[in-house]
Amino acid sequence: MSSDGPIDLEDLVITAYCALDDALKHAGVVNDKGKLVPRRGPPPEVDDREVLCLCLLQEWLGFESDLSFYGWFENNQVMCDFFPRRLSRQNWADRRTLLTPLLERLAGAFADMAGDGEEEEPPFSS
Repeated sequence: MSSDGPIDLEDLVITAYCALDDALKHAGVVNDKGKLVPRRGPPPEVDDREVLCLCLLQEWLGFESDLSFYGWFENNQVMCDFFPRRLSRQNWADRRTLLTPLLERLAGAFADMAGDGEEEEPPFSS
């Protein structure tokens, strides 16, 4: 990753996944067969960590809606290469909703890891 210019999409995806992994560990969130939020049923086809990573990317890239992000994601070869298992648009929106409380919890973990005080609102908070 070059420090001379803007970050490319591949580096951003890797950075998002690594930051997410660190925040999950910091918050004490455990992955249980692809689930980060306890719920009934078999393991999901798409791991919650992948969905959360995509949620982070949606925020970082400034997409206002799930629909616009999903359309961009489906038509972006880099994203399709990184995330070959994809949810339908409705399932994407449902999983994002399911994981929103965890995203809010992770916002605090990100801020805590960065050493920010409570003066500033952490990223991804509403």
